Amino acid sequence: MPSHSTYSKGELKGYCSLYSVMNMGKDQSDDQVSSMKEAFMRFDTDGDGRIAPSELGILMRSLGRNPTQAQLKSIIAEENLSAPFDFPRFLDLMAKHMKPESFDRQLRDAFKVLDKDATGFVSVAELRHILTSISEKLEPAEFDEWIREVDVGSDGKIRYEDFIARMVAK
Repeated sequence: MPSHSTYSKGELKGYCSLYSVMNMGKDQSDDQVSSMKEAFMRFDTDGDGRIAPSELGILMRSLGRNPTQAQLKSIIAEENLSAPFDFPRFLDLMAKHMKPESFDRQLRDAFKVLDKDATGFVSVAELRHILTSISEKLEPAEFDEWIREVDVGSDGKIRYEDFIARMVAK
């Protein structure tokens, strides 16, 4: 098992993402609004409670969304954003135009970081190491509970699509 320091920056980001996706509930609206408010305030450089339409794209990207330039132009035109707007307006824009990725999609994308050979399988040992020792740590007993619900092959690997199906069903 590689040590924490041998993971690339991208791998660590992916592993931490895997942990956070697996631990988030399906209803995180308070946390999401709080994150959006924090990001919005960072872009409100003059403290007037408003940001310019030109900052919408970078603000959305700071929250993990990835709107294209065409999508941004469409939003700005459709919503008639010609002047700075406030946080409630931003929340409305996010709700209308930037639907969050589904839980299973986020989980699948996070697992792909571990599946470097695109086999559809991940090592239980590596998954245990990552989830119990990197970022916000998962308790080993919690990890064992999750793993009990999937078939572990004789090679010590799990098919992550099965794992995702069980996580999404909960």
